[in-house]
Amino acid sequence: MQASRGGISGTALTSLAAIGSLLAATSCCLPIVPFVAAASLAGGSAFLSAARPYLLAASALLVAFGFYQVRRAKQCQRRPSAASRILLWLSAFFVVVSVLFPEALANTAANLFAGTGGRQAPAAQPPLESLTPQNLVSLKSSFNTAKDDVRVLLLLSPT
Repeated sequence: MQASRGGISGTALTSLAAIGSLLAATSCCLPIVPFVAAASLAGGSAFLSAARPYLLAASALLVAFGFYQVRRAKQCQRRPSAASRILLWLSAFFVVVSVLFPEALANTAANLFAGTGGRQAPAAQPPLESLTPQNLVSLKSSFNTAKDDVRVLLLLSPT
């Protein structure tokens, strides 16, 4: 059994691969680079949304393979580094949470990233609200009335 490849052990590499596939699986719900890559992420999001079950399965298999590598290393009288073990357990935690509680994970991430950069909405901007059949008529008329202004309408999906 080879202990390392270029300074990264097999367990750490497997854990990083699991986290990478998990990020790919949740990118349909979590904007990674907001606004800048929104147009390019739209197509990728549609594909990744369809591939989400397969990506989650790949994440679970990669984490299981990481635990197998740790077990195998112990049988060979080798001890994985503390960083590899911590990374493996963190990736296992995130995979389990994303499989069992995807909405909670998305809401937590959205709340964490909502305040980044210290930017605040302009004072004249109305507060965000949910779109309902009752306020849709008002939204349409406000949007159409401001035809000479730059209008941006942002719709966020709760999934």
